[in-house]
Amino acid sequence: MDVKEHKPVSVLVCAHNELENLQRLIPAILKQNYHLFELVIINDRSSDGTYEYLEALRKTEKRLKVVTADENKAGMDSKKYALTLGIKAATHEYLLFTDADCLPCNSNWILQMQSKFTQNIDFVLGISQYERKPGFLNLLIRSETFYTALQYISFAIRKRPYMGVGRNLAYKKSVFLENKGFHPHMYLTGGDDDLFVNRIANAENTEVSIGIESQTVSIPKATFKEWIMQKKRHYSVGKYYNFNKKWLLGLLYISHLGIFVSIFSLVFCEQYFNFGLAALGLRWLVMLIVLNEASKKMRFGIPFWQNILFDLFYPIFYIFVGLQSLRNKNIQWK
Repeated sequence: MDVKEHKPVSVLVCAHNELENLQRLIPAILKQNYHLFELVIINDRSSDGTYEYLEALRKTEKRLKVVTADENKAGMDSKKYALTLGIKAATHEYLLFTDADCLPCNSNWILQMQSKFTQNIDFVLGISQYERKPGFLNLLIRSETFYTALQYISFAIRKRPYMGVGRNLAYKKSVFLENKGFHPHMYLTGGDDDLFVNRIANAENTEVSIGIESQTVSIPKATFKEWIMQKKRHYSVGKYYNFNKKWLLGLLYISHLGIFVSIFSLVFCEQYFNFGLAALGLRWLVMLIVLNEASKKMRFGIPFWQNILFDLFYPIFYIFVGLQSLRNKNIQWK
């Protein structure tokens, strides 16, 4: 892409006590192969030396802008308040978001994400994977991330966008301001990415970017407890989705659970044993074709056996975490 076609971009990162991660992320973003951008770091009540590090860095780096949220607006979710300050301070119309514990997969990340914007496109939904590490927990995290990405990217391609992930998401500043930002969910923990997309994105104003050059990679949670808490926070906002999109997602989850109830019921009835095994085999054959192809296009590299394992685990996981998220009203960002 010619430099003349570069749209001025503001990259925004909200950070609370993320000094070590910022020391990795900021140099990586500043090395992006892009002509015109600023990096806006929103320092949200950090006490780990983040302020001193950013103040020293911005004396020599003109592209770095620091916004400090010393306190939270009464009753408003702290991350949404900090993000709102950063968005208002951003110089440019095109906003690109990621988290402090992420890294761009390529030096062309900004270039690829902004290239999807046109006059009519207000949202660009990107993909953020998690680092591959040994262990069963990492396998589950990466499989669940792939499954979630496959859903929201596929829905968006079919002109039914319902969410994005704040680890890799872009939209226009004017759209944020014209729609009163995170209202009406400004006091709700979570949803600064998916609820905003769910409320404003539509068939005409949303595009996706799935190539590896437009992706980011994140640090996965190290314990089951941390991961479950993260998923509770994400799932807890699902009940605020648009009704039509919530209904479609509900059908997807019900079908996922229902087919297993049906199949295992058949398996335990001797006269239908072969039919039950055939139905299960047919499901996994379709998964082999569809998920393997999607994994290649999205560059997740999830092997078939891992998808099968997650397919068995997911209904139980979703019910457990979903019910917990509905009961827990004290979920916090940090």
